[in-house]
Amino acid sequence: MKTEEEKIKIILEKKIFLLGELESQIKQQRKAIDENDLSSLVEVLEAKESVIVSLVKDDEEFDECVMRLNNADRKIIVKKFSEYGIRIETETEKIIKVENECEKKLINEKKELLIKMRSLKNGRTLLKGYGLSARIKPKISGSI
Repeated sequence: MKTEEEKIKIILEKKIFLLGELESQIKQQRKAIDENDLSSLVEVLEAKESVIVSLVKDDEEFDECVMRLNNADRKIIVKKFSEYGIRIETETEKIIKVENECEKKLINEKKELLIKMRSLKNGRTLLKGYGLSARIKPKISGSI
């Protein structure tokens, strides 16, 4: 049990570290969205993806360790590492909050862009009514 307990402790500590890393990357993501910096946003998203892959692998390893324990040992470990669970839960809640804020900002930007596109389309329609010259079509079709 000692080795499984040590493995679980290491996994939980690593998970808390990775969640902190993910939280800082999400803050960078929010900054990139605010500044409309596409290249920074792409870099941050790629970095986030690698952290998330590591978190998934750690979760799988954690599940394997827990499966090897009997019920009595599981109860002991739950009591022993309960503070890790609380820290992981608070970090996860922070991450979810910031991600939701980023999603709302992107949805609002999308709506604003659609409104601008519609106004431009309506403006072109109005200009046609004032005699905007029609597009000149080539007399020769095909590629030259």
